[in-house]
Amino acid sequence: MAFNTGNPVPSNSGEDLDDNAKALDSAVNGETPTFLDRLGKSRKTWKSIESEAANAISSASASASSASSSAAAAMRYKNQASQVSGLDTVDDAIKQAPALIDGLRRSVEAASGGKMSVFYTAKNQPSYFVRIPKFNCEDAAPGGEIGTGVLESFKFGAEYDAEIWVGAYAGAVLNGEGVSQPGIPAGYSINYDNARAACQACGPGFDLQTHWDWAAIMHWCMANGFEPRGNTNYGRHHDSRYETGTRQDNGVPGDGSGIGNILLGSGPASWRHDGTMSGISDLVGNVWEWMSGFKAVDGRIFLSSDNEIPAESAYVDSGFDISDSNPWASLDTTGASELLKRAGIVPKGINDPTGRLYTTITGERLPFRGGARSNSGGAGLGALRLSNARTYSYSNIGFRPRFRNL
Repeated sequence: MAFNTGNPVPSNSGEDLDDNAKALDSAVNGETPTFLDRLGKSRKTWKSIESEAANAISSASASASSASSSAAAAMRYKNQASQVSGLDTVDDAIKQAPALIDGLRRSVEAASGGKMSVFYTAKNQPSYFVRIPKFNCEDAAPGGEIGTGVLESFKFGAEYDAEIWVGAYAGAVLNGEGVSQPGIPAGYSINYDNARAACQACGPGFDLQTHWDWAAIMHWCMANGFEPRGNTNYGRHHDSRYETGTRQDNGVPGDGSGIGNILLGSGPASWRHDGTMSGISDLVGNVWEWMSGFKAVDGRIFLSSDNEIPAESAYVDSGFDISDSNPWASLDTTGASELLKRAGIVPKGINDPTGRLYTTITGERLPFRGGARSNSGGAGLGALRLSNARTYSYSNIGFRPRFRNL
């Protein structure tokens, strides 16, 4: 018989310990799908969790294109669930096994073969991110143009992460948080500090995309022989005009009146970084995207030396002064360090992406990349604008969140 004291968590009461022991026995050994914890809340038993994990594996196996990765994900979450050690911490344990209880995340991961996932903000809003696995510089640029070793995009101080997570969609501010979601207008007319604050408002691990995140995507795309296109002509691509997205103002593709931004992710697969609908969308065109991690002061580049972005006062002086170049790939890089090439701030000299460089060589200038809805051939993965102050905003200026699994 349960004591049912109703004491709040945590409790070291003997009666509560007795109730917990009985509830734990039911959780681990019970044959029913649920049990009641000592506070009277219905919880899933281990038998139920095992059953759901088995169903997840079975469901993943039904898709030939993503069977192995989805089954591995299901088993990973099943193993995480097995770490539950006490009922007073079961809510924390559930957070460790989201695929078993979160249908949205589970379906997104299964459909994308594990490339895309969903992380939840402080206000429990879903935000979609794409995984970029760790790679070596010499594998992305076999000619040695950016040296050897793991790209700094995956280095966070003394630690190397196995992957980075970049917003699958450009950012939008919803309920005060900078989220990445499909089918809505991009956040625009936002300055640098407000964009970063909106991303950080999502909670620990969330931040504004960095130049190192962009560099990883850019090097990966060029190594794989694919440059994404995008909304570079008011809802369509300027050359491949049959490629269109849904304009947020319901305007006609190519019509320069109105706001020619598209709803996020509404373009074709060729507008994603890997040519699939599970890739990162709208990197090229639509809205310029603010970057953290470097800036120019009177033309001199200062940057973070890895992806753990410090205060701007701790940026490293690169010793390189940048100037205008059209295209970006033709920039004179005399005196530029290998680090700047690895960071994608200057071209590496071979197999560089398209896009134009815009600079103003006086004052502090913060970067945005990718181009906007009207930039035509000036947009691209190489497009870089260093001509505006941090307070600048306009309807073609947006941002993109990132996430680090802390």
